[in-house]
Amino acid sequence: RYEGKALTKDLVGRQNSCRVVLRAVQPNRGLHGHPLINDILLFFGVTDCTSKSYGNRNQYSVVRATFKAIMTHESLEDESLKRGKRLVNIQQAKRLQI
Repeated sequence: RYEGKALTKDLVGRQNSCRVVLRAVQPNRGLHGHPLINDILLFFGVTDCTSKSYGNRNQYSVVRATFKAIMTHESLEDESLKRGKRLVNIQQAKRLQI
């Protein structure tokens, strides 16, 4: 989570014909989108996110696709290690939306 309440980048999860997109938004925007996805994100402590579900909106498929999307999330520390950059540079870029 970015600053303890938001996502660092957009995430996508798929289950059967259901696709869930979790979009990172600006701070203090709140949760918007599918109510079931919002409950799951709130349980994980994410308070700033927009969600959209495509395809079959069966409850089980939506939940499973949401968990798959959350499992692909990487923190800023992990991302900086993969890129070989300093964490301070990545946080500044995120703040400036570069």
